[in-house]
Amino acid sequence: MYYLEIDERKKLILREVVQRFILTGNPVGSKVIAQSGKLHVSPATVRNEMAALEKMGFLKQPHTSAGREPTNIAYRYYVDILLSQKRPSHGDVEAAEQLFAVRNKEIEGMFKEASILLSELTRTAAMVFAPIEITHIVHRIDLVPLDYTHLVVIVITSMGQVGKRMIELDFSAGRDSIQVVSEFLNGEISGTDISGLDKEKLLDQSGFEGETKDLAAVVLEALASCLDVLEERIFVGGTSNIVREMDCEGREWVQRLLEAIEKQDFILALLKDLVQIRRLTVRIGEENEIRELKRCAFVGTSYPVAKGIFGSLGIVGPTSMDYARAIGIVEYIAENLGRILYRVM
Repeated sequence: MYYLEIDERKKLILREVVQRFILTGNPVGSKVIAQSGKLHVSPATVRNEMAALEKMGFLKQPHTSAGREPTNIAYRYYVDILLSQKRPSHGDVEAAEQLFAVRNKEIEGMFKEASILLSELTRTAAMVFAPIEITHIVHRIDLVPLDYTHLVVIVITSMGQVGKRMIELDFSAGRDSIQVVSEFLNGEISGTDISGLDKEKLLDQSGFEGETKDLAAVVLEALASCLDVLEERIFVGGTSNIVREMDCEGREWVQRLLEAIEKQDFILALLKDLVQIRRLTVRIGEENEIRELKRCAFVGTSYPVAKGIFGSLGIVGPTSMDYARAIGIVEYIAENLGRILYRVM
């Protein structure tokens, strides 16, 4: 790219400008760079070099009297250097370790907490994609009555996928019967592969009679069809960071981005793409193919869940995000989340 045209002094100045702008959010002047003690040259020399970097497209000057700000090309240069040096800080490692310290934590809860932790550490919107598993281990079954003859059966798998099926009863089911059937099924089926259910055996074991037995039979029949409508889950944390960190982009644009995140369609496509790539990916500004992310930076990667099954996670934030920290945290959480899931699945 343009990197080959930059001599060592320009590279050092460019890195200083990027790092200082990320830290302060303010344009960086030549005097500040010269006084850093890393270059041993005058402010005038730094000013000339910064002017050259501006002509090359790496820096921009918001006002004539102001210092310079990095462009997306400068961030890309900075990130390419970081990709071979990424390591999370000691404090970030300690925060992540708390997430993985509890061995009996529910899988769904771990996905949710991972998205929240990612967002808190990076001050971005974070998302974790839980893939559909080959076997469907039941985590929980919920029975939600709509009225006396209509019921929604909800199955949540150990990977956080959700299957829903509305059933119509030809009899009236009371809330007591619904609760009894729900408690029995959760006690008997939780932790097992739903595709291998022996429905007749379960009914015999239940000891149910009359309306309760009829209800259990209908629900067990519906569970199998829930497999056909399992939903891939995305756990999102820290959307409020978008409002706080990207307010300078304009309220209307921020609102459109939040609405897109809420719909999750483009997030699912983005995170599924990471599963195919299977390496750390950083996209800055216009490098993002998705329209809603053209003013954002995205950092993400995949993680193994079981043999041949991968999930992914990533963060969306301003192009001036702290890339050094973000890259290290994303990689570290993905590596450890994958390690734990691979062991328990």
